[in-house]
Amino acid sequence: MKKLVALVVALAILAPALDAQTAKPAQTAKPAQTAQTAASFTGKWDGTLKVQQPDGSEGPARPIAFNLTQKGKDLTGTAGPPDQQLPIEKGAVAAGKATFQVQQPNGPLLKFALTIVKGRLQGDMAGEQDGVVRRQAKVDAGKAAK
Repeated sequence: MKKLVALVVALAILAPALDAQTAKPAQTAKPAQTAQTAASFTGKWDGTLKVQQPDGSEGPARPIAFNLTQKGKDLTGTAGPPDQQLPIEKGAVAAGKATFQVQQPNGPLLKFALTIVKGRLQGDMAGEQDGVVRRQAKVDAGKAAK
């Protein structure tokens, strides 16, 4: 009986040590992904342009379309009303933001600064004439249906 009691006591003392040796190793937490893959601006985008009125309110939505090609940091393509696409100039992509300008034949230089937010092309447009911003607008566009 004394041997049985001694065996039970020994097992009770050694059980935590044995359990620690035979337990599965703790899974290490995977490091959080710090950078997301940047979305490409390449594609056809259809949306609206809302010009800011002199009183600060937004004007009616006007249709706008973009046909963009991104190759690394370079951005090329066209932009403007769907039926009057004009070539973009000085197109660049940096830190997830696309910037470019469009010169209207008889109008202001349009400068765009756009990002992709939840799959939508969004941002600002500024119309400059003689180096002075004459109008501003908000852009919101989604990928065009194929």
